Amino acid sequence: MPNPSSYRKLQVLALVGGLVGFGVVAAMRVAVSDLPAPINTTNAQSSTTAISPRTTPSPSATSSQASSSSTAGSTTSSAEVVPGGDEGEVESTPPPTVADVVADFFVAPTTRGSGTGLSAEDAADIRRIDELIANASPDNVIELLADVGPYLVTESINLTSGGTPGHPISIRGPLDGPRPELRGNRSDPYDPLGEPGPPLFRLVGGASHLIFANLHCAQMGNGCFYVAAPITDLVITDVTATNVRRFFENGSSEGQADATIVGLTISSVEVSGFSKGAIRLGHDTHDVRITDVVGDSMQDDGDNFAIGLHLLDSVHDVTIERVTMNNARDTLHEYWNGDGFAAEVGVYNLLLVDTNASGNTDAGYDLKASGVRLVNAAAHDNKRNFRLWGQNVVLEGCVGTDPELRGGTGTQAQVHLAESADVLVAGGSFTDGDPATIVFDIDGSAHLVVQGAYVEHAGAAQLSTVEPLASIQLMQVVTNIR
Repeated sequence: MPNPSSYRKLQVLALVGGLVGFGVVAAMRVAVSDLPAPINTTNAQSSTTAISPRTTPSPSATSSQASSSSTAGSTTSSAEVVPGGDEGEVESTPPPTVADVVADFFVAPTTRGSGTGLSAEDAADIRRIDELIANASPDNVIELLADVGPYLVTESINLTSGGTPGHPISIRGPLDGPRPELRGNRSDPYDPLGEPGPPLFRLVGGASHLIFANLHCAQMGNGCFYVAAPITDLVITDVTATNVRRFFENGSSEGQADATIVGLTISSVEVSGFSKGAIRLGHDTHDVRITDVVGDSMQDDGDNFAIGLHLLDSVHDVTIERVTMNNARDTLHEYWNGDGFAAEVGVYNLLLVDTNASGNTDAGYDLKASGVRLVNAAAHDNKRNFRLWGQNVVLEGCVGTDPELRGGTGTQAQVHLAESADVLVAGGSFTDGDPATIVFDIDGSAHLVVQGAYVEHAGAAQLSTVEPLASIQLMQVVTNIR
């Protein structure tokens, strides 16, 4: 299970490194309740001149955000701030639970004993898991045995059955001890010209109301979990993966144009080594919660448009909390792609809280979606830390540090707005010592308001570049020259 303390590492580095010699610690990360009230950006005038500093909240009024977030004066822990609701609306959501009971069925890499699956001694072959789900009763548990060697899977396992509303079927490894390893035939180490590997579990019509937990996946292709038809109520928790093309894929299949997921939870997941992405969601998927996830590409290159967490089509109502996406790398084209978080046009109602993006060859956050709220999001060492395209986008208490252009075309920037983006930055900080960095890079007809933020940049760096039809307004922005 990922270590929650690792999610704070980038933010601690930003706190320590970004304010040396200035002494304004509280301006870096502020509790949401301490932020300036949202303002109407529609008629704001263009300005590139910083004005008087705002009053810095006392340390007692700030929040370390180690394990909680403060929204509109209400402190929550693992709580959901409804993306489409009113400002500060909070809905508590209990973490997913895995049945702590003796399993009803047992699975092994190959048939054991009679193969009925009714005991560990008579465990069924992994290829019969869909049959076991179909024969299971509501709330039954199917356990994959550990310490019996790897489960070698060279072809996808189709799942066509599931539980019932409120009574899911659980597919899990043992609650204690090592996880069972499901291993594909993907080239190891990763080779862009080698064997891509298969998807593992392929969920099609009927595979609703399922929980997957306590598993390890290795050398898999386009999805350890591939949802290929409309389903509801899917939970994936406490799963690790190494050397995969993607961990989770949500795509259509032959004869099935739609693969919408209604009700998806992905939590306590760690993906080490992906060439295409950690999680991709599409269609009209909604009511999604992704928490405590770490995705690290390990700089796997050569698979074209690598993206850590990718949302497309009309995906909506998504909460992403304590999620880290690092080192997405794509050097195949003149413009180097590779984003930590990306959301395409048509996606809406997104909330990102205490997220991190670092070391990506393009943007930390490349968001074309509208109705987006980022709270205490951190970006470090990406070409463009925050790249925003949509309407009604708010960054609250966000931190950008040390952007880096590793290669290809494009500018090196803290915040980049494109096309007709309309964005409010409230509080937070943007620190860097590289003269090549543009702090606020505003293109097209985009409009940016920055209110109550702290900016530190090199003397030769540009605070802002604004195209003729674009505009920027800086209000109560503290600037410091390195």
